Amino acid sequence: MIVNRFIVDDWVRGVLGVANPYSKESNLRFYYDYLIRNHDKVDGDIVEAGVYKGSSLLATALLLKQLGSKKKVYGFDSFAGFPSYHYNDSLEKFDELYEKGVISKKHFSKVKKNISLRERFVGLDVNASNISMSGDFSDTSKLSVEMKADLLNLDNIILIDGSFSKTMVDGVGPDVVMSALIDCDLYEGYKISLPYLWERLSPGGYVYLDEYYSLKFPGARIACDEFFSDKTEKPFKNRSRELEFERWSVIKGM
Repeated sequence: MIVNRFIVDDWVRGVLGVANPYSKESNLRFYYDYLIRNHDKVDGDIVEAGVYKGSSLLATALLLKQLGSKKKVYGFDSFAGFPSYHYNDSLEKFDELYEKGVISKKHFSKVKKNISLRERFVGLDVNASNISMSGDFSDTSKLSVEMKADLLNLDNIILIDGSFSKTMVDGVGPDVVMSALIDCDLYEGYKISLPYLWERLSPGGYVYLDEYYSLKFPGARIACDEFFSDKTEKPFKNRSRELEFERWSVIKGM
């Protein structure tokens, strides 16, 4: 039962850049709705693979507090921006995905339009390192996220600093995962985080795949399709409003 709508003023949330998990306009509303409906039904903690400035991680921690949940939120990030790029992160991979019928003509046309707009109005030679409005996501730090958590009196956040190849290993992070948000953009990030999370994910557990449908990062979809190719469970598209950006998730079977 939710006691209060939010435990901080909206303007404070805005200044700190914290998402609102109750917003019906939020791109993460499916993820937050799952947490609200299942926080006391599915075992395990929460994981974010890709924290950046902590917008969704802090919102999740606040939400859990409000729900009276003892679950913790683990945030994995290097806090140093993108690592080296895999060839699957090249924008040219979208051409291959379209030619193979993996993405639709409509999706592909939006990819091309996005690249064109970025080149025209931002004046960039667009590639994987600058296609996002946030660049390579290096303008953050673990300390800045910790300071925000302290200001919000959150003691249910555990930040794990370092490359996924060194941190998403046995003995690090939660033993059991209820839900996860993968928001790390690149092929290698998904390639490492998916098996780590899936092994620990409870039956009925939920994973939000932020870049499965992307106009910027083809490697995420490639890594997801590779991982789920031999599994019964497959990513599914959440029901969304007309003209809204596609949002995809996966639920582990019971």
